[in-house]
Amino acid sequence: MFSHESARGTFEMTRLSACVLPLALGLASTSTASAAEAPLAMPAHASNPAAGVTTQTGQGGFALVTFGAWPNQELNPRRSPSLPVTVRPLRAVAGGDRPGSFRRAIYLPHVAAAERQYALPPGLLDALIWTESRYNPWARSKAGAVGLGQLMPGTAQAVGVANRYDPKASVWGAARYLSQMIQQFGAIHLAVAAYNAGPGAVQAARGIPSNAETPKYVQKTLQAWRQSTR
Repeated sequence: MFSHESARGTFEMTRLSACVLPLALGLASTSTASAAEAPLAMPAHASNPAAGVTTQTGQGGFALVTFGAWPNQELNPRRSPSLPVTVRPLRAVAGGDRPGSFRRAIYLPHVAAAERQYALPPGLLDALIWTESRYNPWARSKAGAVGLGQLMPGTAQAVGVANRYDPKASVWGAARYLSQMIQQFGAIHLAVAAYNAGPGAVQAARGIPSNAETPKYVQKTLQAWRQSTR
C-alpha cells in the first residue's frame, strides 16, 4: 500500500477521445517556490495552434498539451477533387435500379473510353450492352452469344476478341463492331438491328428485320439510349 506522501510525485496521464489526444504532465514539488524555480519544459512546437498543438499551464507547474486541436475552417466545395473520368449516373439507363447496376458501375469507364475511341454517340454502347447482357460478363444466349457484348464466335474473331468472357475485351469488341455497322448502314437504328440480327438480315429486309426479336431489341436499346442522353 502506498502512503499519501508516496502518492505525491511525478505522474503522467494520457487520454484519447474523438481524434484529440491531450497529454497531461504534472510535476509536484514540496513547495510552491521549488515549482517556480523548475518550470515544466515544453516542446518548441507546443505553442503553435496552426500545427494543431495547444498548451495550458496551471498552478503548481501543471501543463495540459492538446494535440489535434485545429481551428475550425469552412469547407469549400469548389476545392473538392474531381473524378478523372466523368460518367453518367446509374439511373440514366432504363432499369438502372435493377440487379446488375453495380456491375455497370464497374465496367462503365471502359464503355465510355470505347465510345470515345470509336467515335460512337455517347451512351449508345452503354445502352446496347445493357440490353444485351445487363452487364453480366457470364451471360450466354441460346444462340451461343456470350459476354457483356454478347459476341458470337465469328463476330468475336472478326473484331479481334480472343476471349469472349473477358469483360474489357468484350466491351471494346462490341464498340468496334457497332462502329462498323454504323459506317455500313449510316443510321443508328439499322446499325443496332444489324448488331442483333446480322448485317445480312438487315440488307435482305432493307430495314429492320421483322422477326420476333430484332424490332423489340432495337426499341429497347434506343429507349435506353434516349434516357441516358436526357
